[in-house]
Amino acid sequence: MDKIYISPDEENIFFLDCTRVNGTNKIISRRKESLDEQIKRLRTIFREKEIIIADDVVFSGTVLKTIIDRLEQYDVKVVGIITSITSREGYDKFNEKLKYGLKTNFIMDNDVIDQVCERDFYFGVAGSGIMVEKEEGYLKAPYFYPYVSPNERASIPIEYERYFSKGCLERNIYFWEDIDKRREKSTLIKELPEEIIYTEKDEEVVKTLKKEIRRIWNNYK
Repeated sequence: MDKIYISPDEENIFFLDCTRVNGTNKIISRRKESLDEQIKRLRTIFREKEIIIADDVVFSGTVLKTIIDRLEQYDVKVVGIITSITSREGYDKFNEKLKYGLKTNFIMDNDVIDQVCERDFYFGVAGSGIMVEKEEGYLKAPYFYPYVSPNERASIPIEYERYFSKGCLERNIYFWEDIDKRREKSTLIKELPEEIIYTEKDEEVVKTLKKEIRRIWNNYK
């Protein structure tokens, strides 16, 4: 769960800063401190205490299961999960396995095919998108072309992927043009909080987006 939702004090609340790599169940740290180092520090702080994980959404539960397994490798005992929204699959899975089960505000119907966060469709916003592993390291990608497939990341029907991506790019151009207007200067890619795949650091954000929308539109037609 992001720090915008919680205030970790490292006495009662610990923020485990990690994310999943696109297309895998691999969990990596989002800071210089590795995931293993974070878990060791968590173990030291809470010693023999039982742990309850808080997350905003639980869908299939695959990522949480991977994190719980990793914690338990270091003898950190997870006994429950608290979340705002969950699928029936996630609810049943963790209620069967954990001492205190999973507590939630809302259980999604079985016919819900996906859950998405609007933030993931905004280019360059901190914490948005998915982590992608490239030769140069781990980079971020918003949930639309040319960065990642919106079908794979957000269950957008394949026949609408390019049209959907064009709409996302248009929305982001408007968003960043307004930011530049308020800043009274153009924002450069290298000024963004996270490095995004397929971008040039010294190029303007708006210029990058306009270049990509031309490419998407040509491919879409």
